Amino acid sequence: MTSPISIQFLAALFLAPAFAGAGALLVGIPILIHILNRRRYKLVNWAAMDFLLKALRKNRRRLRFEQLVLLITRCLVLLLLGLALARPTGCNDSTLAGLAGERNSLHVLVIDNSYSLAYEASRPDARTHLDQARKLARQIVAGLSAGGESVAIITAARPATAVILKPTFDLQSAVAAIDRIEQSFGSTDLLGALTLARQIAQAEPRPVPRYLDLFTDSTRSAWIIPQADALAKTGTELAGLFHVQHFSLGQTGQSNAAVLNLHPSSRLVTTRFPTELLATVRAFGPSSPITVQWKQDETLLPTPPAAQFDATSAPIVQPRVVFPAGGGHTLSATVLSTDRLPIDNTHYRAVDVASELRLLIVEGERGSGALSSSAAFLQLALAPPQEGTGKSDSNLLPELISDIELAGKPLDSYRSIVLCGVGQVSPAVADQLQRFVQAGGTLVVTMGEAVNADNYNHVLTPRKLLPGMLVRRMASAADSRGYTFDFNPRGLLHPLLNIFRNEEKSGLDTVQVFTYWQVQLPTDSPAERVLNFVSDAPDKPADPAITVHSFGEGRVVFFATTVNADWTSLPAKLAFVPLMQELVGGTIAGNDAWMNRLVGQSIELPATIKLTTVPSLTDISQRQWPMHAQTINGATVYQSDPIPRPGIYMLQTGLKKIPIAVNVPDDEADIRVLDGPAIKRALGQIEMESFGDQLSAQGPGAEGQSHHDFGWIIMLAVLALAGIESFMAMRFGHPVKRK
Repeated sequence: MTSPISIQFLAALFLAPAFAGAGALLVGIPILIHILNRRRYKLVNWAAMDFLLKALRKNRRRLRFEQLVLLITRCLVLLLLGLALARPTGCNDSTLAGLAGERNSLHVLVIDNSYSLAYEASRPDARTHLDQARKLARQIVAGLSAGGESVAIITAARPATAVILKPTFDLQSAVAAIDRIEQSFGSTDLLGALTLARQIAQAEPRPVPRYLDLFTDSTRSAWIIPQADALAKTGTELAGLFHVQHFSLGQTGQSNAAVLNLHPSSRLVTTRFPTELLATVRAFGPSSPITVQWKQDETLLPTPPAAQFDATSAPIVQPRVVFPAGGGHTLSATVLSTDRLPIDNTHYRAVDVASELRLLIVEGERGSGALSSSAAFLQLALAPPQEGTGKSDSNLLPELISDIELAGKPLDSYRSIVLCGVGQVSPAVADQLQRFVQAGGTLVVTMGEAVNADNYNHVLTPRKLLPGMLVRRMASAADSRGYTFDFNPRGLLHPLLNIFRNEEKSGLDTVQVFTYWQVQLPTDSPAERVLNFVSDAPDKPADPAITVHSFGEGRVVFFATTVNADWTSLPAKLAFVPLMQELVGGTIAGNDAWMNRLVGQSIELPATIKLTTVPSLTDISQRQWPMHAQTINGATVYQSDPIPRPGIYMLQTGLKKIPIAVNVPDDEADIRVLDGPAIKRALGQIEMESFGDQLSAQGPGAEGQSHHDFGWIIMLAVLALAGIESFMAMRFGHPVKRK
């Protein structure tokens, strides 16, 4: 039985070692025939033969020599025939092994086509790094042997894709596949590409030589990734399957300026207040001062002076941007530089500007007189009427219902829901509220006389609609001042209380709270304490009065006391109106997360978008992108294919047009190049060959261009020996007539 060591040895010498082994085995056939021919003769004592035997003995030495020469010739014919078909490693194209269609080696080419490969280098025959990668890959394939060596091709832009998954012997189709590789606008998925290469190697059934050629620009964003351990492990596995070769296309001193992010400073953009915009601008590598151009829709905003940026620059600010109308609007920030990677010079943002916000207030106690219900003061605080008209100019539009009406109420059209002293919540309604918050809504929960703690703890807390368990109801003594808020206008304030900074007479420090529910926050609770009660003992942790925590895309606000005058004097304070507006309106998020996507992501319409026709999506050139309908939880949802290019798209719903912003990922902009040792460390310190952006005559792929074709030389020797063998067989195998 052939050992693994001998198989590896043959594989190193020959591209088709099976033929060499077959030739060695066939050598035994002439030897066996020779031995059998010797054994089939028997000695017979016959007087007439004695004379002939004596004559033969005289020529025995000559006959043995002739038979030995004939045997050796026949053995050499079979052995050399096997060697010719085995194709020694110095052979070129068109050997018999190639004509026989035997796979003699496997070449897997991994070509990074992420957007950093669009960097424009100073090469006369290849404008970008990707052009050079395609050129090198074509040269390597051109140097392979047709029919004898197979090729698989993988692209490394996210998601990594096998252009040719099953290795092919058709080298012309492989070259055509390389030419078809397009420049992607996505980030690098090197780990995914190497995983595909490992699968291809493991599917190869024969121990043939395998070569893995990596073409990347050696950037930090490609090789320094969060999954560093997985990348190193995969590299170690590949080193046991392939001879690994890396081509570094990046150039020392590359530079790139990019806008990585653009967003409003607040969670909600409204027509009522000016908006502050923040843009993250970075410069990687050597750079000069950069000018940033801002746009609101198609209108230029004030352009700040040119500034110097680096890889850690803080966001820059565009203050007081006013939106005169609600609905969808677009923003953009562009670096006006002439760097060699313009793909990421602009970042787009789509915002859903709110002209009015619908709120649903659910009151648990209905009163018989004015301002006697649990939500009466809150309704006035959120939409205070103007003097003389009695109408409110607030963009908050509260709607008041009882807790009995909540069960059958559709919630999709509301931005916030406030439970004011609601006694108990059914599991079905709690599920509905949970979906509302997860989808981006804000839930505010306030206390009251009717609140059933057991119901809240068993229904709301497990669904993360409360920050923790309600422990006990705290009530102050009748002759005491009550509990107070731990508020200092000059201290460290939560962002929701910033409007009270340095306001000495807001009244928050003199509020009296006579009753509240104590809530126990878990040690790992994500809840933020907006405001605490003053602790009644120095060593006792303060009870939270107001908390806020995120859940899904939305937020939950907990208020430990009432929002009417039953348990607290807060409604009588000047701070009550701005505090309630901040707690409700300030925690509402913009409904535009789905309007901002990355390259490679799909656009999915929320169920809240009203449609009067099948939606259509177009890009700036009016190209149509199909929207596909699917049913999710009984509702029809429309979704696009993954969007491959950045820019502003327009979604037509029948009723209105909604802008969609698609951007390149921010992790690909750092085009600073790593050196060879860093690449080896990223792959687990494996043995590999490193090359630059050119293919030398001694480099990989050159073997098919400069080596001699020993296969045909051996085949000529086989033919010559076959002719000699035929002559010797005729000469030695027939008796010679003598006179």
